[in-house]
Amino acid sequence: MDTFLPREIYLIIGIAIFCLIVFLLFFSDHSMEKKKINESQKKICNELGKDSSINLNLAITYSEMNQIDKAKEFLEKIKIDELEDKEKDAYYSIANKFN
Repeated sequence: MDTFLPREIYLIIGIAIFCLIVFLLFFSDHSMEKKKINESQKKICNELGKDSSINLNLAITYSEMNQIDKAKEFLEKIKIDELEDKEKDAYYSIANKFN
């Protein structure tokens, strides 16, 4: 009976440490993953540019390939307010070709 109590204490301490490690790993990974995902999304957006610029480039590309329907779809997605002056000129020139 002398060894029963220390074995029980060691078992309880071991289970408590295991639970603590699992708890820390579970919650620390999720918070770090969310930060990494947000940072990677920001990097991708900065590399590609604004959505309107991307849609304008796609519209230009499709118009050069004579795929007018797809080019019109991308032109409809463009928010003219977000475009720069050069991009606005390109937008209006492509839009005039289709009308």
